Amino acid sequence: MVFNSIEFVIFFVVTLVLYYLIPGKYRWLWILLASTFFYGYAKPSYLPVPVGIALFAYFAGIQIERAGYEKKTRQYFIISVAAIIGLLVFFKYTNFFTESTTGFVNFVKAKIFHSGNSISNNLLINIAAPLGISYITFQAIGYLIEIKRGSHPAEKHFGHFASYLLFFPKIIAGPVERAHHFLPQLKEPHPFNYELFTAGAKQVLWGLFKKIVIADRIAIYVNAVFNNHEHHSGITLIVASIFYVFQIYADFSGYTDMALGFAKMLGFDLMPNFNRPLLAKSVTEFWRKWHMSLSTWFGEYFYTPIAIEKREWGNLGVIYASFVTFTVLGFWHGANWTFIVFGALQGFILSIEIFTRRERKDMRKRIPKWLNDGGGILFTFGYFTLSSIFFRADTVTDAMQIIKKILSFSGPLYTESTSIILFLLLAVFYLTAYEFKEEFFEKKFSLSNNRYWLVRNSYYCVLIVILLETAVFDGGEFIYFQF
Repeated sequence: MVFNSIEFVIFFVVTLVLYYLIPGKYRWLWILLASTFFYGYAKPSYLPVPVGIALFAYFAGIQIERAGYEKKTRQYFIISVAAIIGLLVFFKYTNFFTESTTGFVNFVKAKIFHSGNSISNNLLINIAAPLGISYITFQAIGYLIEIKRGSHPAEKHFGHFASYLLFFPKIIAGPVERAHHFLPQLKEPHPFNYELFTAGAKQVLWGLFKKIVIADRIAIYVNAVFNNHEHHSGITLIVASIFYVFQIYADFSGYTDMALGFAKMLGFDLMPNFNRPLLAKSVTEFWRKWHMSLSTWFGEYFYTPIAIEKREWGNLGVIYASFVTFTVLGFWHGANWTFIVFGALQGFILSIEIFTRRERKDMRKRIPKWLNDGGGILFTFGYFTLSSIFFRADTVTDAMQIIKKILSFSGPLYTESTSIILFLLLAVFYLTAYEFKEEFFEKKFSLSNNRYWLVRNSYYCVLIVILLETAVFDGGEFIYFQF
């Protein structure tokens, strides 16, 4: 059940109406029931996994808090986190590890021992990873880390904890919500708030617009090119790669806008996930603005402990922590070498930025700000576009072939039809202009938040008309559902 479907609209309207009719102290139960139905709607067999994680993390948190002394606390914590990670690895990475091992053994047999007898992988599992398992496990692990650190008490109400972990707007693709931010909200009555409700509805509309008008429309061209990349020219692959960055941004940030908007309509506040990353002036800044809930999760619970442990290494310790963190972050996105390369490329450029921090600071003093900012934005966008080829390609070999063609700058541009290219350019221009205005002229003239009722609501009426006339209503799931 995706946000841009009729089924979800019906589900959400029923959930919303009954939510505000139920007395405040019982609303957590309705949220839990609705979230359970939402998750199990497509495939009920998925449901035992998140419910099992919720039960395990709930009791593990209580045991960690009650352990009494540091050694026992640490033991409970390590066993609990290892069990949750083990479950994630089983569902998401078993096939990757067994296939990689089998491929390596066959390579050694063929190249070193000159044997033509290859072995087959008999350990493949035919169980699809439950939707959103990465987000569920990361939130459970973060919750246990906070208890171990003493920064958050263990939740004693299982219904509240399960509602936090399974809350339907965020369960499939985030944001990676923190327990200390969300759990207290479940204990509040959340009376109907008109301003919050309308703000949420507008955020849902903007997110839906980005998804089905911009992202899904761009996807038609991008998929046509990348799915047949061997038949397309270097110029076409350059254009498709640039469009792909806008597609994945509009798709994922559109999902986040909708998730945050639906939560607001129910009276909840979720973590923001994007802050105009395509206008970042460095890769470091980019990752502070892109998928912020996940980036900060890795920063708090992964990068910082490594950096502290290696602090005697100085800058090398920071670089080591950054490279390891982003390689793992890349692998988190999927069980494929393409994602590992994508993450490693981010770690590599971040290491360069750390090494050249002083030189770049001195350079900024000698270059006009507009030129420095513009150059930083172009470089960051260009680097992310290039590395995203690995994110989009099916294999590393495919990605290298695409890059090789791109570097040739050869061939004609595949257009299919002039109207399609024109529409794509208009979609990208509108999204870029909107982001540019919000980034650099936030307090200047605004249509969406105009103080005049007629202007403000006319703007949203126009958005609705454009959405109904140009949207792709069969665009399918959001890209990040697969992670």
